[in-house]
Amino acid sequence: MRTDEPLLLHACCGPCMTTVYEQLQSEGFAITAFFYNPNIHPWKERERRLRTLSDYTDSMGIPLVIDEEYPLEENIRMLLDAENRCCACFEDRLSATALKAAELGIENFSTTLSVSPYQNQSFIIEAGSAAEEKTGVRFIYRDFTESYRESVRISREEEMYRQPYCGCVFSERDRYLKLRSPGQV
Repeated sequence: MRTDEPLLLHACCGPCMTTVYEQLQSEGFAITAFFYNPNIHPWKERERRLRTLSDYTDSMGIPLVIDEEYPLEENIRMLLDAENRCCACFEDRLSATALKAAELGIENFSTTLSVSPYQNQSFIIEAGSAAEEKTGVRFIYRDFTESYRESVRISREEEMYRQPYCGCVFSERDRYLKLRSPGQV
């Protein structure tokens, strides 16, 4: 049953958007994508991910709202001060998404972060639930990890840029040192 219920979908990148968009749309959600990712460093990496997402949303006719802010110092300070930087990052991004949804009059929000088998799903659920409680905007959680391989296949077929790390400078460092970030499973 289609309801075309509006949903603001936090999107970290184009590849993750592919299968998540398809599945939520098939559930009857009318999706607007939202790019808010102050965690992505350096600036050129952020712009490359945004360009890939923008190309994908344009090709699919998906509305895209972009937060143009790039609070580098605030983001790094937040990550350094956090007990768990991945939790803090998820909380920041999902809170911003819920606030933007409320501002736009959209009653539901979700995230493409849940497609990655490398992200801690319980951290995503906690962050989304906290944002829902704070704003009253309903958090739609789905564990999309089973469609991860399909998102990889689609993104390769479409020749999309696929990033080699989560986004923050710590995750970039950790991939070279073969360390596990606190948000990884």
